Amino acid sequence: MRGVLSFPTSMMSGWFTWRAGLYLLGAIWVAPGAEAAQVPVHAAGLVIDYGDGRVSYAWVPFPEVSITGIELLKRSGLSLVSVPFGGLGEGICSIEGTGCDVGECRSRLCQSGDRESPFWQYVRQDEPGRWKTIALGASQSTVRDGDIDGWAWIGTSPTLPAISMPDIAKRVGLSSAQLQGDAVPGALTVTEGDARDSPVGATWRDLAPAAGILAGVLSVGSFAVWRGRHVRRGRRPPLQRSGSS
Repeated sequence: MRGVLSFPTSMMSGWFTWRAGLYLLGAIWVAPGAEAAQVPVHAAGLVIDYGDGRVSYAWVPFPEVSITGIELLKRSGLSLVSVPFGGLGEGICSIEGTGCDVGECRSRLCQSGDRESPFWQYVRQDEPGRWKTIALGASQSTVRDGDIDGWAWIGTSPTLPAISMPDIAKRVGLSSAQLQGDAVPGALTVTEGDARDSPVGATWRDLAPAAGILAGVLSVGSFAVWRGRHVRRGRRPPLQRSGSS
């Protein structure tokens, strides 16, 4: 047919073979340079307030465009206990030993009848020092590059410090050279402050029995002191009367 160019089958086969080889060779030569142009790595921050004077900071990298708040917390490397609530997502029971057991968490998310009993509250900093509750919860939230999430073990409104991603990077010991280098470090965390009034990992529920015992001891001691004073003054304290008149 006129106007149509045709090539022998062997010639066409050789052309495609050469073309495929060229692409393969190009891929081999491009590969080393492609390592420098890695998939962009994003990072988000975490601030965890345990309510006892300790605060943890975490710098968490991720290759995805976005992840959930729960996934961010899990990738931080902090010890975590959570329970699933079906379509509602996961509930956080304890972080680094602070919180409640799974049974109590599953029944009422660590809260008791006290309106100010603590539980793990999830917030996000939308501008320095302003932390807002995420209505969808950590399982449904969207965390993107540069976001900073917060968790606070408290029964009232959480008050977390104003902080930026460079601040978190500095706290966890991440240098600017590491941030700009080819080798991206994994998640880094640091815990600052000392637990006050309670051992590390203890919660108000752990201390309640001890507080009750202490109160009982103090009551008995106070009665003994009061009785001793009456005896020294020559007066018998009003003891229980006998049955005879």
